[in-house]
This record gives sequence, C-alpha cells and structure tokens, in this order.
Amino acid sequence: MKKKVSPLYRVAVVIFLVLTVGPFVWAFSISVTPEYEMFKNTMNMFPSEITWDNYLTLFDSISQQHIRLFRGLENSLKAVACTLVIGIPVAAVTAYTLSRMEFRGKKIIKNAILITMVIPVFATIIPLYRMFSAMELLNSTFWLSMVYASSFLPMSIWLMSNYFSTIPRELEEAALVDGCGRLRTFFRIILPVSYPIICASMLIMFLSAWSQFQIPLILASNIDTKPAAIVASEFMTKDTVLYGITAAAGMLIILPPAIAALVFRKLLVRGMTGGSIKG
Repeated sequence: MKKKVSPLYRVAVVIFLVLTVGPFVWAFSISVTPEYEMFKNTMNMFPSEITWDNYLTLFDSISQQHIRLFRGLENSLKAVACTLVIGIPVAAVTAYTLSRMEFRGKKIIKNAILITMVIPVFATIIPLYRMFSAMELLNSTFWLSMVYASSFLPMSIWLMSNYFSTIPRELEEAALVDGCGRLRTFFRIILPVSYPIICASMLIMFLSAWSQFQIPLILASNIDTKPAAIVASEFMTKDTVLYGITAAAGMLIILPPAIAALVFRKLLVRGMTGGSIKG
C-alpha cells in the first residue's frame, strides 16, 4: 500500500529544489545568453537564442580568460591536494587516539575539538592575516592549505572518532595477541575497515577547500596562488561586468566538486551515517 504524500512535503521539496537547483539553472542560462540579450526588458528567464561563445572563449588557449581561469583551477587543485595530504592523516591518527586510548586530559581535548567546530574561521582571519604578514607566509599554497586543514580537522576527527568507536575491539585484541603493535594494528586492521569514513572525510575536505573564497582572498591573492573562485569574480570589474564569461566560468568551476560528489555519494552517506552512531 502506497503512503500518501503530504501536500506540505511536496511544497517543501519544490522550495528546496528552487533554492538549490535554481541558481545553477539561472547561471547556465546566463552563460549561454548573448550579451545584447541580457539587457532586454523581458521576464523570460531563458534566452531566445543560445550562444556558446563564452565557453569557447574560456577554452581558447590564447585568450586571457582561459589563461587566468585554468591557472586558478590549477591553484585550487594544488591547495585541495595539499589540504588532503595534511588533513586526512592527522585526522585519522587523532581520531584513533581519542577513540581507542585512555590518557589524562582526553575528555578535555575532545570537548575542545567540539567547541572549535562552532567557531567560524572568519572570526580569526584578521589575526591570521597579521601573523601571516609578519612571518611572510602570504601567497603560499602550503600555508593556505594548513589553514584549510586546521579549519576542517574538528569535523573530520569527530566523524572518524565516532566511526572507529563502532569497530569491535575484538579485532584489535586478536591482532595484538598475534604480535601486531598499535601502529601495525592501526594500518592493517582499522584503516581497511574504515574506508567509508576516510573517503567521506576526504570528500568533505575536498568540497570545503574547493569552495573557499574569503580566506584565499585575504591570505593568497597573488596570481600564482589565487583559486578559481577568486579568478571568476575578477571578470567583474568596476568598469565592465562580463556576465556571460563569469557565469560560464562558475559553471566550469563547480564541475570537479559536482562530479566528485556524484561519484562518491554512496561512500559519503555510508561514512556520515556510520560516523554518527556513537557520540
């Protein structure tokens, strides 16, 4: 017997889709709209004529827009890769220590990590800028990634720690009896059965680092380090606003995280639900 769907639920779904999918549809519509048609006095959301000139310009290897955008994409990929290389191992080791070992101050550390989750990084951006400026660390992909990693670590540690707590201790005890040390047990037993939460944490870090705007705008505004999001915003200047190019660049920028989210969505759901069983 089919369940009757509430009208309120239908309305909520429609509103959710409009607010989430609507901006992307609108951005794509602008990206394929001829420049002259954007300023027509009309209520039509979609153009009467479609043009791919903006995308052709961005893929033209000799155009300035192509050079700037793809350098920004390269910078974004470098920052994301560096963030994952730093953040995931630190998060995994810290989470294992907090979930499996007993030591003085453990509860204080766990509570401190939970507290830092509610502190936005923007609250510390001015002290960070002062520190980076004094130590000449501005416009460095590595140090920018360190800020990213430290911002995303609390969530990853919390998820991994809860997931590790669901793994039966008998697996570790059997490995220890067979002669495995703590380190070997971690790599040979814990990590292989924890791949869903590891992948989920990697995806969360990837999506979070890729979407950063204000942090790199302040700490890495050099052409050699600025990410694609900042590059796309610079297509709008005080003199001209290239609506079509900006919208097309935005659509290209969201492709990597969108593809990653679609490919690894099952692991994300599995890891998130598994990591929320225990608190």
